[in-house]
Amino acid sequence: MSASGARLTSARRAGLLLAGALLGAGLTPVAALADGPGYGGTANALTVAWNPGSEQRGVAVYAVGFRSGSPVGVRVGGEAERNVTADPSGAIDMVLTAATAATATAVAGGTVVLVSGHTPAGELRTLVGVVPPEAAGIGVAQLVPWTAAMTGLGSAVLWFRRRCARAAAWQLRRYRHLARHRA
Repeated sequence: MSASGARLTSARRAGLLLAGALLGAGLTPVAALADGPGYGGTANALTVAWNPGSEQRGVAVYAVGFRSGSPVGVRVGGEAERNVTADPSGAIDMVLTAATAATATAVAGGTVVLVSGHTPAGELRTLVGVVPPEAAGIGVAQLVPWTAAMTGLGSAVLWFRRRCARAAAWQLRRYRHLARHRA
């Protein structure tokens, strides 16, 4: 095989590698821009997520857009509404645990969270969210970036090894001394 044929083959491989990387990047799942279909301009005003802290297992509720220092009603599932005071920036930050909830099903996945209070302009603001299902381990979305990184690293190692193999072989031939035999 000639040198130009080897370059063409490596160019084909590089093109296929680039096409595979672009295809993988295009098929990688991305985060949704809104919390779900049909949500309007307040889709990012209420966040209901499982508390990442290990000391308290529960659901964290974050809500913004309320009058600072005003009482805000929070209702979880079928429980009675509890009043929480908004902080100076008009946000609500609370953690619902099994100890703070009246029923055991209050912090289960699929439970509706309703937050209502007044905006700085005095209008009534009602935000509705749902407790997401609890994470059950490593998912495919968490493995995709690691797979892409390992594929890229492996490709770089193979490319570097092939690139340097010719130079290393030339160096060995250059300094090779014929064996001397005694008769």
